[in-house]
Amino acid sequence: MVNLGRYPLFTLMFLLSLSGCTNNYSKDNNKTTLNNENILLKVKNYTGLIKLKREELKKNNNPKVRYDLAYYYYQSQDYRSSMYYLKPLLSSGASPDVYLLQAKNLSQLGKYKQSLSFVDIALTKDRNNSEGLNLRGVIQAQMGDLDKALNSFTLARVGYKQEENVVNNMAMIYIIQKKYTEAVQLLLPIYLRGYQDSQIDHNLIFSLAKSGDLRYAKDILKKRGYSKHPDLLATDLFNVQTF
Repeated sequence: MVNLGRYPLFTLMFLLSLSGCTNNYSKDNNKTTLNNENILLKVKNYTGLIKLKREELKKNNNPKVRYDLAYYYYQSQDYRSSMYYLKPLLSSGASPDVYLLQAKNLSQLGKYKQSLSFVDIALTKDRNNSEGLNLRGVIQAQMGDLDKALNSFTLARVGYKQEENVVNNMAMIYIIQKKYTEAVQLLLPIYLRGYQDSQIDHNLIFSLAKSGDLRYAKDILKKRGYSKHPDLLATDLFNVQTF
């Protein structure tokens, strides 16, 4: 233990001052890094985010930094690099998010069975994980298991932060099954409460047209400005052959 009585007063003040400067510099540096990351996130500059996190990881092999780097690789569609950086986290009893990111990478590479196994691991850790249930539904739909997918989406809907996304997934299953009225019943309430999303709008318009409600389909096409000729487009959608 340091005997403070041995140090002159000016030396103690210098040591305290130096310690304070170091801490402030560290805080300022962390704040700058966080600000840079937020700016890059807003413009979706994943190349810049990857560079930022790679530099951070060199200085500090932190699981959170490693996960963020893997996530940004995923967002940039470099799924193999994402898996490379994610790998060390998979063997350390990681959180569900880590296994779900691995599942997303594998799904994008068309490895659906492997992907589903990682979703299952995440769900054993948190069986009510809404993101995991939604992802399981997406993968099951990609594998052609539409009834299982619909069940997964139904379970995910309860706690999912963006319920509209899950509802849209459910509607797409109904569209594939040519159950257009059921799809309309899911999507129309979202439209009527003012939620705006082009994919949801397109699925609703298509479902309305295919279920024979051309008037409402034209109305939405006109209001959203999706076509200069809503009458012709609605009729074309009604006549289009599906699946």
